[in-house]
Amino acid sequence: MIRFVRHLPLAESEKQAILNTPREIRRFQRGDTIYRPDEPGDVARILVEGLAVQYRILRNGERQSADLVFPTRFCDLGCILFGESDHFLAALTDAEIVEISTGRVLDLFARYPQIPILLLHQETRSRSILFERLLSVGRRPAIRRLAHLLTEFRLRRELAGVPPSRSKRILLQQRWIGDFLGLTTEHVSRTIGKLKAMGLIEQHRNGIVILDPAGLARIAEFDAGYLHSGAEAPPQPASAHRRQGGPASAEFGSAGTKRAENKGWNR
Repeated sequence: MIRFVRHLPLAESEKQAILNTPREIRRFQRGDTIYRPDEPGDVARILVEGLAVQYRILRNGERQSADLVFPTRFCDLGCILFGESDHFLAALTDAEIVEISTGRVLDLFARYPQIPILLLHQETRSRSILFERLLSVGRRPAIRRLAHLLTEFRLRRELAGVPPSRSKRILLQQRWIGDFLGLTTEHVSRTIGKLKAMGLIEQHRNGIVILDPAGLARIAEFDAGYLHSGAEAPPQPASAHRRQGGPASAEFGSAGTKRAENKGWNR
């Protein structure tokens, strides 16, 4: 059985229903726009490989990033519930997306209530992450802000199934880090230099490698409770008696491919 579905805390009948649902695979290159706010929200998208970023663009052309999207996550439930999205999504690395029509997703929700409960669990975590990001931007000094962001991204990669030996590599350039933290590129560069001097990180062309995760977490005063990492299996309806599995990994399945044509996102 496909790894993504196999590890979901669902009954076998629910897993098989997901696998039997018609779906399409789309592949994107780094810099491609995956969707825009003005596109019809007729499909639900799940990131199964790579890294993507959610962002908005103001009328004056300035961009503000909101969050990263890691594998196994529904990219935007707003498309399912409201028929449209309110933000852009772009690939930060080469990425693979599974698309399922919203009608089929809603049918799964109606027939198998544990599936939307899983998504509610995911969205609750996302909401907590955004609250923590606001706290960082509003109250934390730059060095703690950066240490907190890097620690969070490392742990979120592990929650998405990346082994700890690989999760220490954060593939984010300085301009993206500054966008997330409300800092200029110059300020980010100085702050990275401080963490490097402390022996906590190394900087490479495509991002940052964490050398001392525990030391970085201490600088950040990091409390991982908001990630809800100890509650991978959400609560079940009182009438449900289902066999539990482990955390989801980063593969959903394949049923044909469609090459992405929406390029040019390199703001």
